[in-house]
Amino acid sequence: MVATTAAQMKRVSCLILLSCLCHLTAGVTVQVSPQEEAVAHLGSTVTLSCEVQNSDGEEELQWSRNSGLVDLQEGNRLSQSHLCVQNLTRDDHQVKFTCQLKRNASVSSSVKMSVLYPPILSGEENVTMEETRESEISCPVQANPQVTVSWLRNGVAVDLLKEGYTLYQDSSVAKLIITKPDREQHQGTFTCIAESSVFGNMTKFIHVKVVDKTMAFPLGPLIAGCVVILCTVLLAVLSKWSQIAKCCKYKVMKAPRDNTHLSQH
Repeated sequence: MVATTAAQMKRVSCLILLSCLCHLTAGVTVQVSPQEEAVAHLGSTVTLSCEVQNSDGEEELQWSRNSGLVDLQEGNRLSQSHLCVQNLTRDDHQVKFTCQLKRNASVSSSVKMSVLYPPILSGEENVTMEETRESEISCPVQANPQVTVSWLRNGVAVDLLKEGYTLYQDSSVAKLIITKPDREQHQGTFTCIAESSVFGNMTKFIHVKVVDKTMAFPLGPLIAGCVVILCTVLLAVLSKWSQIAKCCKYKVMKAPRDNTHLSQH
């Protein structure tokens, strides 16, 4: 009976504490600026602000980057807080920053970082293909916002229907697949053009050389076959070694003597 009464009292105490907590945070909100999304260029700096609203007293705040807490200075925690994200990189893209009450994480507000950056696309590349053997050329196109890719051969747009090309593109790479390379149709200089609504056009040149198809020599099976033959010969020799040794010994014993005689006068 005493144990039951103690359990009931503990439950009542928990309910009272929860009720007080809800009462203290009722109507209290956290507002983050900018709201929902912060857009900035690669390498720039963004300042995020957080403020407690509808609270009668000071509230301690804390920031998190995705799921990890951010260290804040003492004077940057009470009721208002500012977070400075410097030298933005590609790794900061789509990262979520959340500001929340330290005593009640359910009172929070978040902002997602959107970093604008172009694809790393420049320079030239040499590619050698064999005739009739499927090959591909590619260029990196990871960017924000995403880019539109087009291909040229010797300055003319490639004809996907007539010249045996297949296009592939995802968020990081664009590929031009040549199903059956032909020297007359596919040798030349290809240009990968990435068009961005923010950064304009970027290009990469790929010089393609088509050579005669070479016969693939099965080196692995050849080596394996040689090893098997060698092992077979060695085993055969070892199994007959006693007979070979006896034969050699017999021939040595039966070797003809020197019958040359010296004549005396």
